[in-house]
Amino acid sequence: MKDIFIGVDGGGTKSKAHIVDSNGKTIGTGTGGPSNIRLSVDQAWNSIYHAIGEALEGTGISLEDKQYMFHLGLGLAGVEVPKDRKHFLERPNTFKTILLESDAYAACLGAHDNEDGAIIIIGTGINGFEIQQGQTIQVSGWGFPHDDIGGGAWIGMHAARLTLQWLDGRIEGSPLLTAIHHKFNDDLIELVAWSNAAKSTQFASLAPLVVQYSNDHDHYAMKLMRDAAAAIDQVGIAMEKRAIDKSVRLPVSLFGGFAPFIRPLLSDHLQARLVERKHDAAVGAIYMIQNAVKHK
Repeated sequence: MKDIFIGVDGGGTKSKAHIVDSNGKTIGTGTGGPSNIRLSVDQAWNSIYHAIGEALEGTGISLEDKQYMFHLGLGLAGVEVPKDRKHFLERPNTFKTILLESDAYAACLGAHDNEDGAIIIIGTGINGFEIQQGQTIQVSGWGFPHDDIGGGAWIGMHAARLTLQWLDGRIEGSPLLTAIHHKFNDDLIELVAWSNAAKSTQFASLAPLVVQYSNDHDHYAMKLMRDAAAAIDQVGIAMEKRAIDKSVRLPVSLFGGFAPFIRPLLSDHLQARLVERKHDAAVGAIYMIQNAVKHK
């Protein structure tokens, strides 16, 4: 039987699968929907299977093929809550081996090619993570709305809040707030109903408008972007303070859909530590599962 290694990077917005054979040769890649297990175990598994199916499409290989042993490495959002993690892993599956870690852990392994380093994920949420001397440290990423300050969901929630304040007459308007109002058919009640039911992914859908209008110098949008960058600077400082060996300046790579827009606003101190990532989190998840199978 031949070994096939599958790495999946799953967050609050999308999932990506990367599949290699026992020699490390890429078989395929695929994408799926959100796979934050804290939000929905069912949705997470559906997204994972969709991404794997897309990666295997046209290869002549399927998960039911008995000549292969499939080893699955998962770097997923929402794994910090034990009951959600247990619920997810109890789901019946056909994989020979499964290893579940956070999306941040997988991303950090991939970014620094299995070497010590740090990352900050700037996506729907925020997660600072570093690996040094076999030890891991996490800063932020504890869940929205009580944490993940500076992420897409946080930005979108604050944009919705400002829009409600403007519609009440509590603050002055702006093109950004007008655009958000238009998105909800210029209907205050529709916006209120949506805001009361929205989860992190839905709030994050407003963040691209904030990015767009910050480029047009909308004062609310620019302040939200600056505040988000300041929160991410704090994540970087906290990771430095908690490092295992503070004499070593660990390189930091940025991940996430909002990273390119926040990066220019970060402090010079954090900018000086930034390096381009070597691989993505799906490749990091493959490192995870390969190491686990090797040391069985």
